[in-house]
Amino acid sequence: MRADVALHHGLRSALALTVLLCAACEGAPYGLAPETSAEDESYEPVVQAPDCRGNNDGVIEYAEMPFVEGAVARVRVRQGPVTVDVLGFTDEDGDRRWDFSVPDPEGEPLGRLQLQSMEGQWFQGSFPQAEHAGPLVPGGKLLGPLRVDDDGVRLYGSASSEPDPAEGRTLVVYDVPVVLYPFPLQEGTRAVTQARASNAVVLGLPTALDDNYEVEVTGRGTLVLPDLILRNTLRVTVRLQRVGVVGDARQVTHVWVHECLGEVARVISEVTTLAQTIPDDFTTAKEVWRLSL
Repeated sequence: MRADVALHHGLRSALALTVLLCAACEGAPYGLAPETSAEDESYEPVVQAPDCRGNNDGVIEYAEMPFVEGAVARVRVRQGPVTVDVLGFTDEDGDRRWDFSVPDPEGEPLGRLQLQSMEGQWFQGSFPQAEHAGPLVPGGKLLGPLRVDDDGVRLYGSASSEPDPAEGRTLVVYDVPVVLYPFPLQEGTRAVTQARASNAVVLGLPTALDDNYEVEVTGRGTLVLPDLILRNTLRVTVRLQRVGVVGDARQVTHVWVHECLGEVARVISEVTTLAQTIPDDFTTAKEVWRLSL
């Protein structure tokens, strides 16, 4: 192989590793920017709202995090580097408060997240235990096969929504499912998963991945969004370390989750190598997602 060709292949492989690392935390555009809001500001629900009756006690059970196929969530995506405050502050009542009410979301791209069925997906046969295909990026070009039950939400890998997209096929099948949300979710809940994917394909390139996911509920408090104030919201911290055939990477993501609404905000760190550290209280984010009405 010529040196220039080998270099190009290596760079593209490294890019694929980084993109999929972010996507595994549902954080990076998969070859596209989030859909712009332009003139589409209307919203029509595509399914009936789930019959969820939360008690707002700061503990999220299986029944309080509905996964409804066909439901569409609208998120405003701010791309970084963005200065963020993931620690929040203590308010006058002594409660933790995270204020994500600014900037005005109207100037940010609008992304749509829609849960799909596994039925009929081109990658269905690779994930026989998965029930749903969840979007890992706005627009749904990268999907995560999921299973949801009393024990939690588990991720079986990832796949491009089309078998042969322009950016190249992605198919990553883990040897064990990753526990993303262990039920019940409450302060201190924690799960660690070591998952491997042999014979994976990322952006059309063959690779192998060794991923370590550490998921922990690291906070409870009031989340302030431009359209909502949500009390007893949980902050779930996902620490991901990845080793691949072309290098390694690290990323930390904070997800704010509320009863019956599910994910309402997400802050994603920059990607570093494993030789570097990312503190949970990082102040510069790669992306910020906020639920938008």
